[in-house]
Amino acid sequence: MANPPTLAHGMAHRFVVSAGSRDLGAWSKVAGLSVKWDLAEYRVGHSDQYFKFAGVPKFATLKLSRAADTTGTKAVQTWLGEVQASGGTPEEGAVEMLTSAGDSVIVWTLREMFPIAWQISEFDATTGKVAMETLEIVYSGFLLAAQQAGA
Repeated sequence: MANPPTLAHGMAHRFVVSAGSRDLGAWSKVAGLSVKWDLAEYRVGHSDQYFKFAGVPKFATLKLSRAADTTGTKAVQTWLGEVQASGGTPEEGAVEMLTSAGDSVIVWTLREMFPIAWQISEFDATTGKVAMETLEIVYSGFLLAAQQAGA
């Protein structure tokens, strides 16, 4: 009997994010990578016949979270400074899902992305909690890696 194929399952705790040519590092939580279409309807003249179709797509705000670290947090701060200096010019970026072994599962290319918020958790040396940073990004769409390759 042949061995069943090995599947590359996406582990929900491994994501790498980039903005333009900048590597923003690994993130433990990504929320808001979604699309929803408005429902549009077209009525034919004065009849009771109408058609339903997908209207304008809407994309949620992307929220990234992770424990603050030397390399990744510094990369984000540099990017935020560059965005402020350029006036917030949108650029292409990506979110890549990795397996626990570090193999790529899928890449979502984010069109016209830019940051709208960043924060770090409250500092309190008496609690021993890890400092968490959160970055919020808006984008106007995403493409699957297979679509980019022409598949």
